[in-house]
Amino acid sequence: MADVLLAMRPEWLELILSGRKTAEFRRVMPKQIKSGDWVYLYCKGYIHGRVRVASVCYGSSLVLARSFAKEGCIRLEDALVYLHLAKSPGVIKLGEVQRNEYPVRWEGVGHPQNFIYLEKAELGWGGTEVPCSEDGKEGE
Repeated sequence: MADVLLAMRPEWLELILSGRKTAEFRRVMPKQIKSGDWVYLYCKGYIHGRVRVASVCYGSSLVLARSFAKEGCIRLEDALVYLHLAKSPGVIKLGEVQRNEYPVRWEGVGHPQNFIYLEKAELGWGGTEVPCSEDGKEGE
């Protein structure tokens, strides 16, 4: 199991936590992610919740944009622009969502679209930090 912390913009975070956004586009996909893993949702220094990976889809930018734009809460044209020239594009289909009662402070992820692999399956919902694998840092 490869739990992943995904950095994202506030507008996408809220759409995911509300259950309206069920597909997350990525220009660079975490290579180790698979169905059943947890994705922790990071924005502006805090982890706000987590979502179970339902499935992971790979393909050309055109196929991904056409197939998942509606579920990703993005216009087809915007999805195509976003994925244009992506190195290894993919879509994470999102399942069960869990919102933190209180956001958990977390440092060191960087700007939106970055991701890191977590060493443990459970992240400190009470505020306890979980160390990140130094060699697991990837992203743009």
